[in-house]
Amino acid sequence: MKTLYLHIGRGKTGTTAQQKALADARPALLRAGLDYILAGDMGRGHGHQEFAKSFITLPPAVMVPAKAPEAIRAQTAQQICDSPAPAVLLSSENFPLADIDALRDWIAALPVKVAVRVILFARSQDELAESEYNQLVKLKRETRSAADYAAALEGADFFAEAEAWAARFGRENILCRVYDGAAQDAVARLGDCLPGGDALAGVSGAPALTEAAAYANRSLGARALLTARMLNTVELEDRLALYRQLFRAFEGNDIPAVLFSSAEARAIRARFAASNARFARAYLGRNSDDLGGRRYDDAARDRHYEAVRALNIAP
Repeated sequence: MKTLYLHIGRGKTGTTAQQKALADARPALLRAGLDYILAGDMGRGHGHQEFAKSFITLPPAVMVPAKAPEAIRAQTAQQICDSPAPAVLLSSENFPLADIDALRDWIAALPVKVAVRVILFARSQDELAESEYNQLVKLKRETRSAADYAAALEGADFFAEAEAWAARFGRENILCRVYDGAAQDAVARLGDCLPGGDALAGVSGAPALTEAAAYANRSLGARALLTARMLNTVELEDRLALYRQLFRAFEGNDIPAVLFSSAEARAIRARFAASNARFARAYLGRNSDDLGGRRYDDAARDRHYEAVRALNIAP
């Protein structure tokens, strides 16, 4: 029997760094008994996005569907079966959008017997909303205010997410961690969930990103973010080139894009308090309705927020 680890994100919990670190440490992980499957990732550190997308029946409008779903499934199955390692790993933040039943059935149909372990990272919903909003504005996918975006935040009920996977694979097989924005140790926390995860020690996953990947993953400062949000409401020729020039111009001359005061951040967290309490009790082994792991304490958050407000551009 093999053990199949499914690292399902969530997005904005360090997945880019984690996947790059896994790719960099692939030979060392294999020697330690864990095969970070090459199919789909191809050594680039992008994770298994195409494989996960092959199980998404209703992709979001902004998502490019899997190019050859049957082919990527076949390649992945072959490598799982042929792997000499007792454990194999697939990683994609697209897994939460997948048809879990279809994925479970695909795993059950593999020629080798497989035990499944699912790894889920949660994040304090206030900072999750800020980070995700930043990303979507940069990619011209968002024109709402940060407050309106946070009010409609999706995929942040971590208890419901964990329970959906537990219903198919067993609660005892769901491994959960909290992303810590201050510690910036997402790679090490992932390593704690994996056999041979010590091979990730000292591998940050940060260097050697392609220009496109670095651009897609980099958070904007407040001036760049709020300017981009306004430009998202108008039609522009060659928008991507313009945005890259704009963002470069703001580099080194910007401030953190903190879009919620401490009171507003607490209100966002309060909406998820009941779910967080159940999640912490069932999957983190502690009693709390606050996930923690935030980059900013209340004083720092309010200081940065007031600096953003002083720009006189509504966040």
